[in-house]
Amino acid sequence: MAASVLDPGHLIGACLADNRFRIVARVGAGSMAIVYRAFDYRLETEVVVKVPRKEKLQDPDLRERFRRESRLLVQLQHPHIVGILDVGVHQEIPYVVMPYLSGGTLLDRMQSGEKPTKGVPVDSIRQWLPEVAKALDFAHGRMVVHRDVKPANILFDESGNAFLSDFGLTKIMYGEPSPDAPDETAAGYVVGTPNFVAPEVVLGKGCDGRSDQYSLGLTVYQMLIGMSPMMGKTPGATLVNQTRRLLPLVSEIRKSVPQSAALAIARSISKRPEDRFESCGAFAEAVVQGLRPATSQDSIRDPGHSTTVAQVGSTRSQITLPSAIPVPRVSRSKTPGLIPCPGCSKPIRLRPEYAGRNGKCSHCQLKVAIGTDLQTLTERLSGLRSTESGQTSDKSSPSSASNNSQSAEDLVLSDRLFGFQLGRKAVLVIGITVIAVIVAVSVWLAGRMNVEKSESDRAKEFRNSEG
Repeated sequence: MAASVLDPGHLIGACLADNRFRIVARVGAGSMAIVYRAFDYRLETEVVVKVPRKEKLQDPDLRERFRRESRLLVQLQHPHIVGILDVGVHQEIPYVVMPYLSGGTLLDRMQSGEKPTKGVPVDSIRQWLPEVAKALDFAHGRMVVHRDVKPANILFDESGNAFLSDFGLTKIMYGEPSPDAPDETAAGYVVGTPNFVAPEVVLGKGCDGRSDQYSLGLTVYQMLIGMSPMMGKTPGATLVNQTRRLLPLVSEIRKSVPQSAALAIARSISKRPEDRFESCGAFAEAVVQGLRPATSQDSIRDPGHSTTVAQVGSTRSQITLPSAIPVPRVSRSKTPGLIPCPGCSKPIRLRPEYAGRNGKCSHCQLKVAIGTDLQTLTERLSGLRSTESGQTSDKSSPSSASNNSQSAEDLVLSDRLFGFQLGRKAVLVIGITVIAVIVAVSVWLAGRMNVEKSESDRAKEFRNSEG
């Protein structure tokens, strides 16, 4: 194959499918494919043509996967899925033809704002999230997993309707890892975009609809805060973050996000698939319900139920919210290594080797996650793992405890010094006393040395006078 097959301008002007499609311009390129805008002479409309990147064409199985998977995806017809108009091969280059949507992508919406780092308007989530969730559930019901849900793959038409694009493209481009070659995961078979890929995919445990839900939850999270929450210094570091980094509630970062919606988002990005919602639709419904404003300022939340009761004059109305999810308690300190327990407020002294590990308070037995900076303690809850500590409390996922022979559960945290329980003031007094003693001893030694030197000088002068 010629080295210039996939040069940026190589296919511009080319005609595909017996002159039905004429490529007009290059739109962009992603990690898997190059995107062109083309004109469909049969339907007399603009379309999008996607072709694999040059390095993907070196895969000998690509064309067979392309033929097999693309024909299945043609059958995936849904009002909110960008359908496939045609598939084919042009000069040994496989291509996919899809409708052209003029409304841009969800990523464009965030980046086109006056302050993109502030995120999209909170209320805009209710417009596109349910539509994308329905598309995903439709595909999952037909045993099709998207594998690459992200803002760049959520498109809009001129009326603002949302569509999910690139269904199956990841599987076409990468295929499935062979069960007989477990090293393939490390060799590049972690498919999807690192910023959004689910932790079970990174760990080689396979993927299903809950993996797409995780990616959708991170998409909502990023749209609300205006940046990728899992971004690391390298793609590899980002993948590690997906398995270990626990995020704070969105409402803690952006105060205009209701906590009920933030809790639903937190559940969708749980590290364990079984802790997520039963479907993407259920997740979207929980978020939208959480965004719904109360009908009166006199709303009362019953902590034992999942319903908010609002009194409006003589009329009582009920707003169903997501099932109550406990909010983890978090303690912070500007002094690394000395933090009050989020449960009983007793001070806890931390050693450097405790960073990123799990433990429990010796006073109230509360289980906590220790921040990597030794400045946060976060309550560990079985149903919700969303904290700022940067580490996971899920025993099944990797943690920094793997680098230490002592189990994270063995850490009993307290404010002890030399085996004694001491308060913060006592520790301060002891520290000042020790410093004072050291200074006193140093002054005494210096004085002693001066005295000895003086005596030595006098003895020397006496000997000289005698001589």
